[in-house]
Amino acid sequence: MLNLTPKQQEIVEYLDGSLLVTAGPGSGKTRVLTQRIANIIEKRKGKVLALTFSNKAAEEISERVKEQIAEEDFERVEVGTIHSFCLDVVTNKGNQIGLPSGLALIENEKDKLELLKRSCDSLNLSLKERELREYYLQIQNFKQNFITPDLARKEQHNIDVINLYESYNNLLISNRVIDFDDILFYAYKVFVDRPRVAKNYTRLYRYILIDEAQDLNETQYKIIQALTRDFYNLMMVGDSAQSIYGFNGSDSDIMTKKFVKDFEPKEFILKENFRSTYKIIDAANRIQPHSKSQSVYPLEGVLEVHSFADEEEEANWITSQIEYLIENGSPWVENEIELEDIAIIGRNRYLFDSLEKCLQKKKLSYSFGGSNVHLECETIEMKIFETGLRVLVNPHDDLNYSKVNSYLSRENQTENFLQDLLSNREINNLELNDEIVNAIINAWNILDKDGSDFMVALNEIEKTYLSLCQLEENFQFLIQNDLELWKERWSKYCKQSVPGGRSLPYFRNQVSLGKFREDNNEGVSLLTVHTSKGLEYEIVFVLGLTQGTFPDYRAKTHSQKIEEKNNMFVAITRAKRECYLTYPLIKVMPWGDVKRQQPSEYLLFID
Repeated sequence: MLNLTPKQQEIVEYLDGSLLVTAGPGSGKTRVLTQRIANIIEKRKGKVLALTFSNKAAEEISERVKEQIAEEDFERVEVGTIHSFCLDVVTNKGNQIGLPSGLALIENEKDKLELLKRSCDSLNLSLKERELREYYLQIQNFKQNFITPDLARKEQHNIDVINLYESYNNLLISNRVIDFDDILFYAYKVFVDRPRVAKNYTRLYRYILIDEAQDLNETQYKIIQALTRDFYNLMMVGDSAQSIYGFNGSDSDIMTKKFVKDFEPKEFILKENFRSTYKIIDAANRIQPHSKSQSVYPLEGVLEVHSFADEEEEANWITSQIEYLIENGSPWVENEIELEDIAIIGRNRYLFDSLEKCLQKKKLSYSFGGSNVHLECETIEMKIFETGLRVLVNPHDDLNYSKVNSYLSRENQTENFLQDLLSNREINNLELNDEIVNAIINAWNILDKDGSDFMVALNEIEKTYLSLCQLEENFQFLIQNDLELWKERWSKYCKQSVPGGRSLPYFRNQVSLGKFREDNNEGVSLLTVHTSKGLEYEIVFVLGLTQGTFPDYRAKTHSQKIEEKNNMFVAITRAKRECYLTYPLIKVMPWGDVKRQQPSEYLLFID
């Protein structure tokens, strides 16, 4: 393990009191954060809570901390996203503000709109699809700003929206489900209305650390404030130059100004870049002069700008350059270069159209790395299994009980949803395989007796389908993939939990939060700037650098323009050894017109 620099060591050893670390790209942010956690565990009592913004980042922090402390001490460390922590607060302490027990998370937008339509029916409110979505966005906005229906009435908002908001909330609670915005809304309410609960959390977690703090929004900061009354062992680490989520309400001023004013932290700045070569750091500093990243490696590296006749020529050159690097290597990269060492970054995903065709033509494998897509079951049979799981963990879930019956083409027959699922074997949908559906019902019964027997339940389904003859080949492939998806999720959960402490409701909610999603990182990674954040590659291509594309034409205000510069800064600093900036001189518009392009204003800083 590399030695810490004197400043990194000082941060690691700063144990008591509030702390703000501004950490530039490649400055060892995660290393400092995890070693400080290890140091706290070694020298102080109590537990440590580390919160970040993605499941991937939480997983990386967990793994690094595990490497540095004794196995039995890891029980004193809790690492997760802000949403996963708040969901635990709501499910465990929600009864303190009148919420029912056994709440489950509803993440599917269609399901939310279905409940909203039911609410409209109960209010005799007739809305077109577009109006329904507009009302839903207003309800989301109320929740994100902690505005209750009563407060909305006092502020004299649209009465139809308010009535629908109240009815929708009531329907959610009667089904014992909450939506994504409720997680923060109710966690905040728990901490504000029941300050003793917040106090108990800070007695349990003696140290709280916030990673990527530049991405905090006002709602999240209010929760942190409500949690940490009269509590000062709070650390924030981030970099305002990498603040690129303003469209989601994030504001780096929360870290650099509000936190400083409210907590008066000891401040440290980490400028040394241990990731990138000199030319890349120099280019990044020209984009964001206040970053002041300092080169550590005495390597020059590559930073080149290339223009091309059109997007097709640009894509051809990038793929040819990738082939050259794979075959010949780079003087700046010690090992052989593999496809996984290379990323292509675009401001928006549509920029990859020509590139994908070239990569396919050259038979170069690629993936939209970092996309972390939410995978769903492909077969109706396994969709039934998945939907029934929701009723198993939440027997009041009328919505998903109705869905199961819809898949099976049978009427809702009882108010005892769970009992009906476990005992009713009526199947009226001729497209379904009866024996596999019966195996799914058997699997539900196994889980109803013991939720930790998840693998036994999956094996019940797998054993049945493998025993059947004359199944269509594609169906076999799809159902096996569906089973593997759930096996992988359960396997990941088991690695992060201990026997005897596993809970089917907790597992189901964490799946809804995307905790056990699989990233496909095979081949060259095609990334938008936002999905590239936190990642690093030996070789990076940033394509489509034309005025109006990058910077985006929609960046009009001063703050939007700053955020666009941050996007460019993030894109360049993903590269460790070589970075190529490319743009086409003309573009063919979707309607067939040819439009001349101007190079991005950012290239003027670099040339």
